[in-house]
Amino acid sequence: MSITTVSPHANAPMPLQRLIHCYATEMKYSFLRLLRNPAFAIPTFTFPVLFYLLIGFIFGAFKSTDPNVPFFVFCGFATMAAMTPGMFGFGIGFALEREQGLLRYKRAVPMPPFASLFASIAMSAVSTALAVALMAIAALALGAVDLSVWQALTVIVIAAAGSVPFSAIGLFIGSLTSGRAAPAVTNIVYLVLLYFSGLFIRLPEGIRPVVIGSPAFYLDQLALASIGAQNFILGSAFNHILVLLGITVLFLSAAARRLARIG
Repeated sequence: MSITTVSPHANAPMPLQRLIHCYATEMKYSFLRLLRNPAFAIPTFTFPVLFYLLIGFIFGAFKSTDPNVPFFVFCGFATMAAMTPGMFGFGIGFALEREQGLLRYKRAVPMPPFASLFASIAMSAVSTALAVALMAIAALALGAVDLSVWQALTVIVIAAAGSVPFSAIGLFIGSLTSGRAAPAVTNIVYLVLLYFSGLFIRLPEGIRPVVIGSPAFYLDQLALASIGAQNFILGSAFNHILVLLGITVLFLSAAARRLARIG
């Protein structure tokens, strides 16, 4: 007869200080991984401000007689900046990690189960904040839009928080697709959400209601409301927040179910 001895610490919860350290370490290396991948980092940080300046100068958005147009363009590109890191970081990066077995490895190591997910979402939010901050600096320096520093900071915070629903969408795409198919699928979904949000192009009258199907529309509305661009506001900010929260919960739940099924 044998007696199995169970350590009293085998199922003990991780101390709070160590738990925080695990999350902070995972966030640090997630961001370092982004910086060490120039093919992803450079477009994420620079494309929004470059396209913003291109549209503003080449197409005359900065010289529009309607004072709300510069707000519209600025918030539109801030929304685009919020979409990019989450959708592509999760949609492509997560699919590759899952295919290469890295996800299974992370499940095996003694780390908090949500540390990796939280770190990746935090990386998306920080990347968005930096990209929108570059836009705000350029806009204020050139006098392209009449924003106070406080308004610019508000848009940065809203865009950073608004990157979370798109991270959830990217996570769902990454849980469904293979590493080879993920870039194509992510690009298609990204372009569809961008175009049908009406951020930059006024949609034809017959299909204009489709904007309510794009989370980018609701994030753009929140950004516009925060700086007082009343000519473009539809609905209340509270409803927009509820929709974005619902989208986040929906896609995170769907991704979790998918990952639980495939193991």
